[in-house]
This record gives sequence, structure tokens and C-alpha cells, in this order.
Amino acid sequence: MTVTRTITRAGALRIAFAMIVALSLSIVQTNVSSAQDASVLSGIVVGVETDENGNLTRFAVSDSSGEVTTFELSADTQYGLENQAGDRWVSNQGDEPSEAARRLRDHRERFAPITVSFENGTALSVVEREEGKLEANLGYLFAVFAITWALFFAYVLYVGSKQRVLQHEIAKLQDKLG
Repeated sequence: MTVTRTITRAGALRIAFAMIVALSLSIVQTNVSSAQDASVLSGIVVGVETDENGNLTRFAVSDSSGEVTTFELSADTQYGLENQAGDRWVSNQGDEPSEAARRLRDHRERFAPITVSFENGTALSVVEREEGKLEANLGYLFAVFAITWALFFAYVLYVGSKQRVLQHEIAKLQDKLG
């Protein structure tokens, strides 16, 4: 009976572990695929082009590998930029194109990093540099956390079952001696 109970527990532990691993991998895969769908570039502003009225028409960003990407703008391009004092300016290209040019020049002079989300070479939004995709990182963190705790509890159950087997063997030996 003890052997059957130990085999059943071992099978249950294997099934539980397999389910936790499968859940963790599905969470990680979902986060990786959603992070790859976005067209996002982080870097520093290396060029700002304006028209004769001082309105922003194009700008260029250099990423960490040194590759320069030039972005066109639409009236719907959104901005969320901070100045040196940390005051945030939020607007769009259609409302304040000359202010957008001034802010991007300021970022170029300060070598302040920005993040641009874009589609087909047209900037959709320009914001202060994002340090990373928090949602994707949380998925990885949860996966590692879940696997670690699953392994810990599996180990505790394994050691507990081994302890019960040893206690049973000790009791049998004491019965034979006594």
C-alpha cells in the first residue's frame, strides 16, 4: 500500500510540474509574441528638419547600434516629452509642430533618449525613452517565480515521502529487533 501511495504521489507531482511548466511557457510565449508585434525604436535624436515656418517635417533617430532612422510625421503623431527640468509636454503634430521641433532639438542637444513607435516610416508617438516592456518582463518574472515555487514544493513533497519511507523502514527494523 505504501509503494502504491508513493507511486501515485510521484505521478501526481510529475503531472503538476508538467502543468506548471506548460502554463509558464504559454505565458512567456504570449509576452514574447506581443513584444515582437510593436514597431518601436529607442535612441537619440540626431537630426531635426523643419519647413520655412519652423514646423517640424521630419526627424532622425540613432539607435544603440548606430543605425540612423528617419521618420516622417502625420498630424496625428503624439508627443510626450520632458524638458531638462522634468516638465512634461504632451501634444500632437497637428496642434504644435513648431513646439515639437523645439523640443526635439532640445533632446538632440542634451543627448536625451526617446522612444518612437512607428508604422511604415511614419512616427505614431514620440516619448521619453521607455526603459523596457514592463508587461513582458512581468511575464518572465511570473514564469520564473511559479517554476521556482513549484520546484520547491515538489522537493518538499519528495523529501517528505522519503522521510515516511525511512520511518516505515525504521519501524519494521525495530519490530524485528524488539
